Amino acid sequence: MIMEARFYEEVDDFYDIAYPFLLAREAENNLLLSLLNSLKENIHRYGKEVPLLFSLTDHDDVKLIALRTPPRDIIISYVDDLNFIEVLVEELLKRNEKLPGVLSFKEAADKFAELWCEENSLKPNLFRKERIYKLEEVSKDTIGTKKFSVASKTHQTIVLKWAEDMIKEALADTTEEDIERMTTNLKNEFEENKSKMFLLFDNNEPVSMVRKAGRTPNGNFVNLVYTPPSLRRNGYATECVAKLSKQLLEEGNKYCFLFTDLSNPTSNSIYKKIGYRPVIDENHYKFLTK
Repeated sequence: MIMEARFYEEVDDFYDIAYPFLLAREAENNLLLSLLNSLKENIHRYGKEVPLLFSLTDHDDVKLIALRTPPRDIIISYVDDLNFIEVLVEELLKRNEKLPGVLSFKEAADKFAELWCEENSLKPNLFRKERIYKLEEVSKDTIGTKKFSVASKTHQTIVLKWAEDMIKEALADTTEEDIERMTTNLKNEFEENKSKMFLLFDNNEPVSMVRKAGRTPNGNFVNLVYTPPSLRRNGYATECVAKLSKQLLEEGNKYCFLFTDLSNPTSNSIYKKIGYRPVIDENHYKFLTK
């Protein structure tokens, strides 16, 4: 086996290699596909630093793809052979890369975290256990009858507040910079009349929200699902996500995707009820100094 490890400076070159490989396991690699599409449109979409773009091939046969948009964690594609993780670690060490963490399917993340921390005298911290879900058909009894529409500029204030509340509640490692970046993106969308936030209404009052997020070739992400604590347990989030999922399928997507935190049984049960089915479990590690 003659393995070729390569880091890319040009996103177009990387795209040509990575895209077909990732597409073969679209559900498992959905986040990487979405990031790749965004970087192809704008290399600085996620910050000023140049992304880390890596491929491992054997006679033009791609075996592994890894991507990082600094200062975030490295994301590793689905791989059939975990030995390829060792090669990735070796190549990153040669470049003296400094990584804050890793996200990948469970077995790959576990192996990478163990090897990387061993080599760098760090301590792996299992930050979050996640599950990728895929939907192909929405369960009819979750659609409901409440008003549902794209958030207009008149809803900007409440959407921005809910988005910030949701991120602080769901993502413990959120920085002020992350919140500011997200807020700026949402504001720009409202200004340009391109909002991707959707609201569910009860008695003409917004009660829940959901976002139409990044795309894969055949699917669309759903994220930023939020209902304020005082309005929960009324089925609002279920109906809100069901309605957007149905709309995305009607727009021509074969699938809808979402990530869940496995420590939140409520959200996982909601999504299953709508028609989302588990694809694969992922582990998200943060690397700590000993």
